[in-house]
Amino acid sequence: MGDRIVSVAVLESHRLKLIALVPENSVSIFDRFREFPRFADLQQIAVRGRTVAERTATAARIDAAVSISDRAVMLLAQGSACAAAAWWARLSPKSYTANVSGALLVAPERAGLTGHGFPSPKMKLPFPSIAVGADDETQRLGIEWGSRLIDGPILTAASAPTNRFRAIIERFTAAVVERDVGAAYRILNAIGDD
Repeated sequence: MGDRIVSVAVLESHRLKLIALVPENSVSIFDRFREFPRFADLQQIAVRGRTVAERTATAARIDAAVSISDRAVMLLAQGSACAAAAWWARLSPKSYTANVSGALLVAPERAGLTGHGFPSPKMKLPFPSIAVGADDETQRLGIEWGSRLIDGPILTAASAPTNRFRAIIERFTAAVVERDVGAAYRILNAIGDD
């Protein structure tokens, strides 16, 4: 067997584009991320979904933010905006969601999934996700979305544990890199030495 040289680019958290989905007229629990230089370019999208036109406009804003990113994307969502993230991910073509490495869904609310919100099929998200919350609803939605579940208190912008979220994002990023490296090795092994 010949020698193989494998080059792996390590995805660091500052190489990850953070896109926060926040319910319209809500205070973002992710604003404090801007205090950390590696997360300073956090992009926020106000989520509106009372009408079909508002849902379509929200989807277009998410599409644009994800597609123009020059690096992998991590979606951050809070409250009813978690439903918007799940709705967008499930109903968008794979080419739209392929750049999303994962999602952090904080205190998701089912209210965003029904009626004048973001109803979507009950199936796993097309990328890894973490659901953070202490109530039964978070647990149910996290299981429905195929998310890893992390117990956490109900949060406000003032009480958001920014350091904890930052640590979750950094660990999540490391897991994405590990998965990608494993996939690269599997591809190399499948190709063989010929």
